[in-house]
Amino acid sequence: MKTSPLTFELQEIPDGKSTRNVSLDEDSLELDDDTSLLNADVHVEFFRTDLFIRVWFEVSADTTLICDRTLKPFTETVLGDYEVMFYPETPEEHETDKGKVKEIDAENLTISIDEEVRDTIMLQIPIRKLHPDLIDQDGKPVEFETQVFGKNVENEDGSDQPIDPRWEKLKKLKKSN
Repeated sequence: MKTSPLTFELQEIPDGKSTRNVSLDEDSLELDDDTSLLNADVHVEFFRTDLFIRVWFEVSADTTLICDRTLKPFTETVLGDYEVMFYPETPEEHETDKGKVKEIDAENLTISIDEEVRDTIMLQIPIRKLHPDLIDQDGKPVEFETQVFGKNVENEDGSDQPIDPRWEKLKKLKKSN
């Protein structure tokens, strides 16, 4: 069974404070249909006592997104952090926007932060995904040109004429039949 680089065995985590740096590749986490992971660096800080293990991590991930306006793929770097408290026995697992309480897997004696790292990356992806070419130097979206098709154009003599002169020929053909 392949274990994730974000799954840690309890005996490998020393008492007190310790850190680990984990690099993820594109196969490490599956994000969603429109978003894929290129790579990520996760800095993990552990604080282990007899009663709990506190895990705080900071993630920097390069992702490939699809522009909502042009459907062109582009690369975006997202940053985020989160905290997970692991207890041997917890009456109820719960989660807030800043952290989560989980039970230690007593069967395998491991702790995993796969789900939390994935969710942290996904929550940092902008709702409106715009290609960098469509954003000005102030970080605001560039206005795009609206085009109108099929509208009559006014001639020099003031009469309206369709954009395509073949429409008139088609009207004459319809009238003659």
